[in-house]
Amino acid sequence: MSLPVLLAIETSQRVGGVALRDREGTIHVEVLNESKRHDDDLMPAIDRMFSKAGLTPRDLEAVAISIGPGGFTGLRIAITTAKMFAQTLGVKLLAIPSAEVVAQSMEDEAGPILITLAGKGDNAWITHLVRTNGLWEILGEPGLMDAGQLDLEAITILVADQYLPAAMRKKAQQVGVPIHEPKFDPQACLLVGSRFLQAGLVTEPGNLNPLYPRPPEAVSIWEQRKAKSDA
Repeated sequence: MSLPVLLAIETSQRVGGVALRDREGTIHVEVLNESKRHDDDLMPAIDRMFSKAGLTPRDLEAVAISIGPGGFTGLRIAITTAKMFAQTLGVKLLAIPSAEVVAQSMEDEAGPILITLAGKGDNAWITHLVRTNGLWEILGEPGLMDAGQLDLEAITILVADQYLPAAMRKKAQQVGVPIHEPKFDPQACLLVGSRFLQAGLVTEPGNLNPLYPRPPEAVSIWEQRKAKSDA
């Protein structure tokens, strides 16, 4: 049976990549060149992958995008690229929370787990996930929390990078919850995207936006400068 051709873009972090599923179900992966910015290597990487798969962008049915939280530039470039495909080729867009990409990469874990992203100061973006019938699902509403709001009861793993607030790290250590590094795998993004596509969880181009827990620093600096120039 022929499958829909699906592209996944994971550029929410410093190390990015793309994945492509062809009609036979084979998944092709290209890691972005770390020595270049995402906007310099994203389209060349997509072109290389399509060429290796013997396909062209016109074969696409949908694009899955890891929407964050994550880096401002990487998310902006991914969103812009996905919208370009939608507007020029009419493909469907699938907005994937980056926490679901991380969870999909943890195939051997039973959960429940907490994934912390965009840690800064004393808070971080927290997503609670449970595994139901072998699939990860978000429980409750993700959001910014500090250590006092962090509920680790029944949690098997806290997933966090080096930016995890010190108070959260200390709390996890005190109650014996292990801390694992997150993995942002474009193939995992593709697998989650495939489920979204099958379930009809499609996002309109105008509604596709990066998930920024806080105003991006670049935007804040621009607003401060504008306020000074207008004063």
